[in-house]
Amino acid sequence: MFARIKTAYNRDGSPRRYLQIVESRREEGKVRQKVLCNLGRVEDLQNGKLDDLIRSLAKFSDKLAVVDAAEDLFADWSKEYGPSMVFNRLWDNLGLHKILDGLFSERELSIDVREAIFCMVLNRLTEPTSKLGVSDWKDSVYRPDFETLKLHHFYKAIDFLDENKDTIEEQLFFHHTNLFTQQLDLVFFDTTSTYVEGDAGAFDLLEYGHSKDHRPDRLQVMIGILMSRDGIPIAHHVFPGNTPDTDAFIEAVSDLKKRFNIQRVIVVGDRGMMGKRTLELLEELQLQYILGVRMRNIKAGPDLANSPEPLCIHQG
Repeated sequence: MFARIKTAYNRDGSPRRYLQIVESRREEGKVRQKVLCNLGRVEDLQNGKLDDLIRSLAKFSDKLAVVDAAEDLFADWSKEYGPSMVFNRLWDNLGLHKILDGLFSERELSIDVREAIFCMVLNRLTEPTSKLGVSDWKDSVYRPDFETLKLHHFYKAIDFLDENKDTIEEQLFFHHTNLFTQQLDLVFFDTTSTYVEGDAGAFDLLEYGHSKDHRPDRLQVMIGILMSRDGIPIAHHVFPGNTPDTDAFIEAVSDLKKRFNIQRVIVVGDRGMMGKRTLELLEELQLQYILGVRMRNIKAGPDLANSPEPLCIHQG
């Protein structure tokens, strides 16, 4: 059934419009329309009578009754809930709650500092911004513990992370290896640079250097990261902005051997890590390695480039 307007004309040619309820039927293979009800002239119904009729009919419709009831519902606010819920599970699986709680109990820090760390990491994953920006962004996320956070909690959290960086990395590493019952046998290392805008203050690591962001006109720092074969970060290092890749590699590998008590591991780096000092260190630490090298720097380069078969070079 549906409503339609039927137009008729007076002798003077003026139209009269009538509202009808009509039903379509198929009779003898043809679709015909049958008028079930004449509701009257449209002009007479537009003074509120039609609205009253619709509301009266809606009482007999389950769907429209729900829609009508929903008109009285409204939202004072809305916040994101999904990202914090999912990330909280990952946070627990990584053991970060236990690690941070243990460190906090030793230093008698407030629960707000731990929550500030959670908040900053969640922000970094979903909508990266500055610490001041995080202080505003947190209001868009549904997590009751965020409500007590103030800007100074984020700065305290940064100080705490800086002071306990090595401990957190080591506990995360051993938690991961115990969780997945596997040994560290392959390590990847790479570096990147990040530059700053404006006044950097007394930050002594900022230097001009080779910019991987293609901004040699900006002060920068170098960041190196060690990762397992599964893509799990093991440790990271921040170097002065003018640090060569080879120097960063040497420091990171030495730190890896000292802090994580590994026995056998293959270190993988690109050709930027290649150098005489690098090779000497790897041999001294008795680590196996895979390093990139420019083709023109090895005698077998032309043969390797022209051969369809892999070429193996054995160290004597």
